[in-house]
Amino acid sequence: MTNPFQWEHPKAMDYNDTIRRRIIGYDLIFELMKDLIDASIEQPEHITIVGAGGGQELSTLLPLLPAAHFKAIDPSSTMLALAEQRLVAEELSGDVAYIEEELIAVKLEPADLVTCHLVLHFLPTVALKKALLHEIAMHVKVGGTVYLSSINGDLEDAAFQQTLTAWGKAMIRNGVKEHQWQAFRASFGDTLMPISTTELLKLCDEVGLQIRHAYFRAYHIEAFCLERVK
Repeated sequence: MTNPFQWEHPKAMDYNDTIRRRIIGYDLIFELMKDLIDASIEQPEHITIVGAGGGQELSTLLPLLPAAHFKAIDPSSTMLALAEQRLVAEELSGDVAYIEEELIAVKLEPADLVTCHLVLHFLPTVALKKALLHEIAMHVKVGGTVYLSSINGDLEDAAFQQTLTAWGKAMIRNGVKEHQWQAFRASFGDTLMPISTTELLKLCDEVGLQIRHAYFRAYHIEAFCLERVK
């Protein structure tokens, strides 16, 4: 099957529109993250964004934290270019280093805050998911914060399939074409490989990340605020 999430494809430039049509509550994931950060006693100075292509995290956090130092990491040059273009269009500027690499290849001092939104479910195995979570944990200070969102669920569970059907109705209301929805649904078990929430949080615990807040859920899209505890 052709990967409908191939970020080096020219259609990646439409990403910021298409993802909003597909991911219910997409903007809320980031707005609620911003509110939690704004409510924190200590504001982060060093922020690492894992999967920064598209620029949503930068667009959300730069106005809130104009003096912060951002590392925007993504393996796709196309998606990083989209992030840069978005900041120009929105007339946002700040201390942003764009790094075209996988996280495992990047050596940085641990940050105060790390974000990784809507990435984990693309990794095909539990071992790879745990490896990414371990790298995320190693890139944040002990006591620091991680914001993590992903599609979670058991593909073999009948309730998952029922919810997926309801999700499709919402997507079509948002302007997604029927054939696009069917391609999205078919990608589960192929290019989208979610795990259950229970398994995800177990992996987080194993790498030293402990949940502070479960701050968003819409169907199987979930977002968490985590703390590195070891």
